[in-house]
Amino acid sequence: REFARGLADRYGAAVDFAIHSPQRASNIRNHHAHLMMTTRAVTADGLGDKTAIERENKWLLARDIPSSQVQLREIRQSWEQIANEHLARTGLEIRIDHRSHMERGLEIEPSEHMGVHATQMERSGQGVARARVDSETARRNAELIREKPEQVLSIITGEKSVFDRRDVARALHRAIDGAEAFQAAFASVMASPALIELQGERRGPDGRIVEAARYSTHEMVKIERGMVLSAARLSETREHGVAERHVEASLAARPFLSEEQREAVRHLAGGEGISVVVGLAGAGKSTMLSAARDAWERAGYSVHGAALSGKAAEGLEQSSGIASRTLASWEAGWSAGRGELGKGDVFVIDEAGMVSSRQLASFIGAAEKAGAKIVLVGDPEQLQPIQAGAAFRAVAERVGFAELAQVRRQAEPWQRRASQDFARHRTQDGLAAYAERGAVRFSETRDEAIDAIVRDVGRDMRERPESSRLVLAHRRADVRELNAAIREARQSAGELARGEDGGERRFMTNDGERAFVAGDRVIFLENNRDLGVKNGMLGVVSEVAEGRLSARLDDAEGPGRGRAVTVSLAEYAAIDHGYATTIHKSQGATVDRAYVLASEGMDRHLSYVAMTRHREEARLYAGRDQFVDLRELSARLSRSGAKETTLDYAERRGIAAEFGVCSDIEVSREVQGRAPAADEDRAAAARAGGRDEARHDRQAQGQDGEKASEGSQRARPEEDAAAAQRRQALIQEAKLAFYKSQGAAKAREAFQQAEARRAEEAERQRVEAERQQEQQRQEEVDREQASRQRFRGPGPG
Repeated sequence: REFARGLADRYGAAVDFAIHSPQRASNIRNHHAHLMMTTRAVTADGLGDKTAIERENKWLLARDIPSSQVQLREIRQSWEQIANEHLARTGLEIRIDHRSHMERGLEIEPSEHMGVHATQMERSGQGVARARVDSETARRNAELIREKPEQVLSIITGEKSVFDRRDVARALHRAIDGAEAFQAAFASVMASPALIELQGERRGPDGRIVEAARYSTHEMVKIERGMVLSAARLSETREHGVAERHVEASLAARPFLSEEQREAVRHLAGGEGISVVVGLAGAGKSTMLSAARDAWERAGYSVHGAALSGKAAEGLEQSSGIASRTLASWEAGWSAGRGELGKGDVFVIDEAGMVSSRQLASFIGAAEKAGAKIVLVGDPEQLQPIQAGAAFRAVAERVGFAELAQVRRQAEPWQRRASQDFARHRTQDGLAAYAERGAVRFSETRDEAIDAIVRDVGRDMRERPESSRLVLAHRRADVRELNAAIREARQSAGELARGEDGGERRFMTNDGERAFVAGDRVIFLENNRDLGVKNGMLGVVSEVAEGRLSARLDDAEGPGRGRAVTVSLAEYAAIDHGYATTIHKSQGATVDRAYVLASEGMDRHLSYVAMTRHREEARLYAGRDQFVDLRELSARLSRSGAKETTLDYAERRGIAAEFGVCSDIEVSREVQGRAPAADEDRAAAARAGGRDEARHDRQAQGQDGEKASEGSQRARPEEDAAAAQRRQALIQEAKLAFYKSQGAAKAREAFQQAEARRAEEAERQRVEAERQQEQQRQEEVDREQASRQRFRGPGPG
């Protein structure tokens, strides 16, 4: 529906769509949709002129309108973005690519699969309704993959920069049937010269695998290496400085900015061709960007904004005054020769932590080519990129950054400290702070935890109706259950009317039938320019009628205090109850109180977002049927879902000098005793914390006499997982502090040192290889002599 509405809005045409579910009587076993669009625009008088996509290119180009081919590409890009956003929202890892296999350089043929049970029936001779549409496709794919295994690797690296053997197996399963063909193709892929092993398999003392081998491709290494080198070159330029008088004038107009925000503005006003700001959740990034925009414009620069999603782009524009569009929109315009950057431009990417390596590399390259300045703003610890890589983190580590670490959203100092814990990988410490104050609440079951949320939210709405609140869950199924339960409780308490006599009306929405009545919370789930609503906006229903719903949007004054909106459900059906929403949809939101349902699929990034949306209070609810106790809850919610880049493994493979980067090992060793003055307290606390945690770990493991590392070496596989995680958090914090203070200059110094180490290591490896070869030759001689002796038998006497 969202895609169809976008077509209708763009071309002024009528778009009809039908969504088909699998039917027993049909051979089609997948959900799919059919769309039909009029070739002429729809006007008040009927059908009008041809739509732009139906015009000849000669007519289009004469009017500076993209050709029909470019328009089709933009439509395909739009579908990719919409589909992938919805896939991510439902917790699915699979992604689509709008490009054809041919455009991607792939020769693998698309195919359809039947289920495992149908396959078993077919092999046993039983009849099945549908087999693979073209069994020859599977055979041809198997042969192709044996000949060109890099085809599968291209598919995998569309989603991940770094992967393991399981990712290879999953990709092969999409293209190949049959155990023998699968095994042959798997062996071919793992032996491909395009594959590079970044880290070998690691085993514990008992021989079990504790860390799988990690791989990438030479192409991804080249992309990510090129990205950081391009960023490094931009960081060396000094052509985009803003005069001090302009910066100070902008700051003087905003006396409410903190010193940290002021320093970030000064950092962005520097002459470098690239600037990075790492801002924790609630640290005031938007307010800071408004001041930076003012300074740039005073100096005569044109400032442009971009973000991955439409909602984020709209949020950037509203909060900072920077005219913004989606990254896909910018790419489509550039491919059509429109809106290209120039030397007088500043290009700001917000929520940059969600952008993939390929895409960010493209934008950094475009800025370098045009001589423009590019600014990256985000938090690498919030929600991760949908596609491959962790580009924002890699670039921030390479060129240095300003940091907004002073959390301003939460009212209580202990909550602000906890927010920093969540941001710094110390999820267990952040949860412990809330648990100590009774804000982590266990019930015997998940269902009872939902009941507890319903009771607490109901009480909050009655006692503080003017306050804002959000109920958050990871899974959409949980969100639907929470919405239904909260609404039912309000109706039972007489706070909402029930039935047609009370004014309740039922509507068919995109997600099925929903009942609404005045006073209901409502959420809008699609962008709509005519209504002025964006995906994720919330409001309070003021009136319902047949086929129509009116609501007042939330704003800074409170729930339902904003602009009035009236929706015709025949034209816009992307609404749902708005008492609860997904954690993904809440990124960037701020409310007075948050109520969070813990679930098994959550990781530290989701926990970070969920537990930092509030100003006054946050509560986390869990069932003991899913999490036995606080220790298990903390361990599960501390898991990393972080995307990786090939740069993370550079030092381990002896190629740090080629990349020009330092590893965690190098940084942690160099930073000891050399923390900048501004960071001495934090570095000391980190070291003290490291000693405390190491001592507790030794006690827990019965190793009191053994001295533990404070982060200068990686955790051994047999170490306790929680201890390893805390150690890695200290390493990462030291690393961020190091790059913040030293930036590109120190990275260059590390580059030179790494080159020297690489030369020494290469010589050592050469000598060791020769020694091993000589040893192998001697062993072969010894074996041959022993074999001959056995064949001859004992000598005479």
